[in-house]
Amino acid sequence: MVLLIQASRKYNLSGCMDLKALGLNKFESNAYETLLRVGKGTAAQVSAASGVPYGRIYDVLESLVLKGLVKVTPEKPKTYTPESPTAIQDLIEKRVTELLELGKEVEKLKAAHETRPTEAVFVTKEKANFNRLIREAPESKQYSYSIKYSSEFKPEWTRDTTSGVKRGIDLKVLARYDAETKENVRKWLKIHKNIRPIHNEGVALSVQDDERVLIALIKTEVHVQIRDKAFAKLMKQLFLAYYEKAERIKP
Repeated sequence: MVLLIQASRKYNLSGCMDLKALGLNKFESNAYETLLRVGKGTAAQVSAASGVPYGRIYDVLESLVLKGLVKVTPEKPKTYTPESPTAIQDLIEKRVTELLELGKEVEKLKAAHETRPTEAVFVTKEKANFNRLIREAPESKQYSYSIKYSSEFKPEWTRDTTSGVKRGIDLKVLARYDAETKENVRKWLKIHKNIRPIHNEGVALSVQDDERVLIALIKTEVHVQIRDKAFAKLMKQLFLAYYEKAERIKP
């Protein structure tokens, strides 16, 4: 036993091999590595040399036996001997096969997720949820038309708008333009020029790519997301009809 402990110290067996990816915990890794270095040992000897608590060592060794990494000799007391390190390679190949199969299942789940019907109408409350809906919206591919109430000038929104301008997205905005919002609107005009005024007492709206309409009722903090092509196309027509007649904002 003394030689076993000395050998374990020589090879610094205090958790230097981590086999978590193969389903082994720290105690199992330590016990298996100890046996690899010293050849064999009783449960008490492996516990002392590996640092695995004696109260856990039998469960740990039995687990290693079941995993095919250790074999037990039915002596008194029982002696445990490690299988060849090639057993680890067998575990790796088994885990790779399992992960590949799991990957196939994930692909099936992704396909099911992408083709499942989405809720046409989603209603939420509070401003934070409205901002979350904006953040989670996909990038516009063709156009994005908006009606703004406060024209808040947030860095993440300016980045998205700048990106849209660079990508050639058709961006148009109808904004409340009064003493309260004038400064914000003028900041936005430095990023893109397609902003015209609208009388607005508390509504924000965006229409995106004939796919999505987001409506925010500012004063009641109720927000509605509608994914319906017919509705989006109609709101697009109504927006453009008003936009074309609206005055331009003078610098």
